[in-house]
Amino acid sequence: MENLGIEGKLLLAQIINFVLFFILVKQFIVKPFTAFLNQERKNEEEKNRMLEKLKKSEEAGMEAEKKMKEKMKKEFDTLFVQAKKEAQDMRADLMKQAEADALEIKAKNSKLMEEEKNLLYREVKDKIIKTSLMIVESTLKESLDESARKKITGTIIKNYEGKVNFN
Repeated sequence: MENLGIEGKLLLAQIINFVLFFILVKQFIVKPFTAFLNQERKNEEEKNRMLEKLKKSEEAGMEAEKKMKEKMKKEFDTLFVQAKKEAQDMRADLMKQAEADALEIKAKNSKLMEEEKNLLYREVKDKIIKTSLMIVESTLKESLDESARKKITGTIIKNYEGKVNFN
């Protein structure tokens, strides 16, 4: 090899230097760098898994929120229909009560008017009787004595009470 211009000792020293350099680079540079790259890859995968989980969780949350809104809308619609029905029932009850009150007031007024009418008829009847008695007394006073006048007046009163009926 010396004919080729290669020295054996120098070649051996370079091979030893290369092996030492290879071992040192592998031990102190390649291994930590590979571990760092593996850790970064694992971190990236974990981040991607967590993002997927978060997306799924967010989608599930949105779906749950949508279902909750639909459920609340259905409940609101149900409560609205129920309140409307209750209001209509209450209105019908109030109308019935008002009609019953109106009929009661009308009956009371009719009864009161009937009583006032009877009272008025009695007053008119009494006035007619008194007026008739005054006319008869003044007419008969001159021609009859006291006992005959009383007898005729009693007969007239009995006849008016039996015949005069304003009802």
